[in-house]
Amino acid sequence: MKTSHIIFSLAILHVLISCTPESGNGQKTIEIKKDNKASLATANAITINDEQEFRKLFKILTESLKRKNLSNIETLMNFPFYTSHAEASNNLGAATDPIGGNEFQKYKTTIFNADVMRLLPSCKEENLSEIDSKTDELYYKSLKKLTDPGSKMYEAYMQYPEKDTQAESYFGFIFGKVNGKFKALATYAKWPVK
Repeated sequence: MKTSHIIFSLAILHVLISCTPESGNGQKTIEIKKDNKASLATANAITINDEQEFRKLFKILTESLKRKNLSNIETLMNFPFYTSHAEASNNLGAATDPIGGNEFQKYKTTIFNADVMRLLPSCKEENLSEIDSKTDELYYKSLKKLTDPGSKMYEAYMQYPEKDTQAESYFGFIFGKVNGKFKALATYAKWPVK
């Protein structure tokens, strides 16, 4: 008797599902929503992991600068490393003036000058930002091409008064994931490296 009730219930369930509007297509919508939720969860995990990886790299970089130890700093950088940007009408132009790993020793103390050595280790949260992946700024778009697809880019930007003047100076460093590892991709400053 129990078996006949189960078979009857399954038959009724089958009839009800096939008689629903759009012949049960509503079930596909639920599956799509589940897939979207999974995609969102994956995107959030990438964002969290990217931020954690960036912060780990940034801490290693700033700790090295605090100790005034530039001996292994090039392992934290991607080469070619861009040291400037082209001029654009109202924003930064494309990243320019790349240096290769073999040129790094020549430009190391210019990239990591006294102001960078003094200020970057004391960088605060308000000086760090995630670069919008949909930015229209050519500088960031040119650097984004170097990074792993779907990964985030970050910037450390410092503005400060120049010594013995009323003028302001600034520098920025851009970080992104290349071949699965976060690296410093570029820098720009008021004064050129090259």
